[in-house]
Amino acid sequence: MDQQMSDHNKLAELEVKTETHLAQCEERWKTNFHRLDNIDTNLQRIETRTIALGGAIILFLAGCIVTVLTTIG
Repeated sequence: MDQQMSDHNKLAELEVKTETHLAQCEERWKTNFHRLDNIDTNLQRIETRTIALGGAIILFLAGCIVTVLTTIG
Protein backbone atom coordinates (compact mmCIF):
# COMPACT_ATOMS: atom_id res chain seq x y z
CA MET A 1 0.00 0.00 0.00
CA ASP A 2 2.86 2.32 0.84
CA GLN A 3 4.46 1.58 -2.53
CA GLN A 4 1.18 2.41 -4.28
CA MET A 5 0.99 5.77 -2.53
CA SER A 6 4.59 6.53 -3.44
CA ASP A 7 3.93 5.67 -7.08
CA HIS A 8 0.82 7.83 -7.07
CA ASN A 9 2.79 10.77 -5.62
CA LYS A 10 5.50 10.34 -8.25
CA LEU A 11 2.90 10.23 -11.00
CA ALA A 12 1.22 13.38 -9.69
CA GLU A 13 4.59 15.14 -9.49
CA LEU A 14 5.40 14.11 -13.08
CA GLU A 15 2.04 15.41 -14.27
CA VAL A 16 2.67 18.78 -12.62
CA LYS A 17 6.17 18.98 -14.10
CA THR A 18 4.84 18.06 -17.55
CA GLU A 19 2.11 20.71 -17.41
CA THR A 20 4.64 23.31 -16.25
CA HIS A 21 6.99 22.32 -19.06
CA LEU A 22 4.22 22.54 -21.66
CA ALA A 23 3.21 26.01 -20.46
CA GLN A 24 6.81 27.24 -20.57
CA CYS A 25 7.35 25.78 -24.05
CA GLU A 26 4.17 27.39 -25.34
CA GLU A 27 5.30 30.79 -24.07
CA ARG A 28 8.75 30.34 -25.61
CA TRP A 29 7.24 29.42 -28.97
CA LYS A 30 5.02 32.51 -28.87
CA THR A 31 8.10 34.62 -28.20
CA ASN A 32 10.02 32.91 -31.02
CA PHE A 33 7.20 33.42 -33.51
CA HIS A 34 6.92 37.09 -32.50
CA ARG A 35 10.66 37.55 -33.04
CA LEU A 36 10.47 35.74 -36.40
CA ASP A 37 7.65 38.06 -37.48
CA ASN A 38 9.83 41.07 -36.57
CA ILE A 39 12.77 39.62 -38.50
CA ASP A 40 10.53 38.98 -41.51
CA THR A 41 9.26 42.57 -41.45
CA ASN A 42 12.80 43.93 -41.24
CA LEU A 43 13.97 41.72 -44.11
CA GLN A 44 11.09 42.89 -46.28
CA ARG A 45 12.02 46.51 -45.54
CA ILE A 46 15.67 45.85 -46.42
CA GLU A 47 14.66 44.05 -49.63
CA THR A 48 12.43 46.95 -50.69
CA ARG A 49 15.21 49.47 -50.08
CA THR A 50 17.75 47.32 -51.93
CA ILE A 51 15.49 47.02 -54.98
CA ALA A 52 14.85 50.77 -54.96
CA LEU A 53 18.57 51.51 -54.67
CA GLY A 54 19.37 49.06 -57.47
CA GLY A 55 16.79 50.73 -59.70
CA ALA A 56 18.22 54.16 -58.93
CA ILE A 57 21.75 53.00 -59.75
CA ILE A 58 20.58 51.45 -63.04
CA LEU A 59 18.80 54.69 -64.01
CA PHE A 60 21.85 56.76 -63.07
CA LEU A 61 24.21 54.58 -65.10
CA ALA A 62 21.80 54.53 -68.05
CA GLY A 63 21.70 58.34 -67.89
CA CYS A 64 25.50 58.45 -67.88
CA ILE A 65 25.67 56.16 -70.92
CA VAL A 66 23.09 58.25 -72.80
CA THR A 67 24.99 61.42 -71.94
CA VAL A 68 28.30 59.97 -73.14
CA LEU A 69 26.75 58.66 -76.37
CA THR A 70 25.02 61.95 -77.17
CA THR A 71 28.23 63.90 -76.43
CA ILE A 72 30.33 61.69 -78.69
CA GLY A 73 27.77 61.39 -81.50
